[in-house]
Amino acid sequence: MGDKNDILAYAIENFTKFGSKRFSMDELAKNLGISKKTLYKHFNSKEKLVKESLRYYLDNIRANVDNYMLENPNEEQPLITIIFIYKQGLITLQEINPAFLHGLHKYYPKAYEIYSQLKKDIVWNVVCPLLKKAQELGQVRNNVNVELVCTLFLSRMEETVYSKANLFDEYSIHELLDHIIINNLRGILTLEYLQKSPLQ
Repeated sequence: MGDKNDILAYAIENFTKFGSKRFSMDELAKNLGISKKTLYKHFNSKEKLVKESLRYYLDNIRANVDNYMLENPNEEQPLITIIFIYKQGLITLQEINPAFLHGLHKYYPKAYEIYSQLKKDIVWNVVCPLLKKAQELGQVRNNVNVELVCTLFLSRMEETVYSKANLFDEYSIHELLDHIIINNLRGILTLEYLQKSPLQ
């Protein structure tokens, strides 16, 4: 298993499950069945491996969002796309041990910045324009400040699900999606759209 993508996939699977500090480069090489020399050929430090494996993981998430939007242009229902994006986000956060993100923040700030940038990219370059589109279509009330909505709750999902130990231990993804995202979206919709809303 000396292929670089195989190494990245294995590394991130273990980092997200157990935390990035738990595995040394020696252990990773041993578990992968490769020499330490082969591992260092691709990554000259553990920090580089953490960064590149995280980027590999996040690129796949971003590609899933992009593919969904290409395959489901659904220009008349931008809110459905937003719900899909946040469902994917919840699935991702459920897979990640909170200790992984805390460890990134503490030990690998450059890697954590990659994670932060993806979050900002999705909220401000994908979700915010979709909300504005919904407002133009008369689905979101005109007096709603879309940027403020993104700041107050659409960019804070991670803090919410990890706020009380780990909400995934108590609630399903469907319940969390409904209470964190869908109910908040319903609060900014026009009455007309609410009456025929597919957000049921």
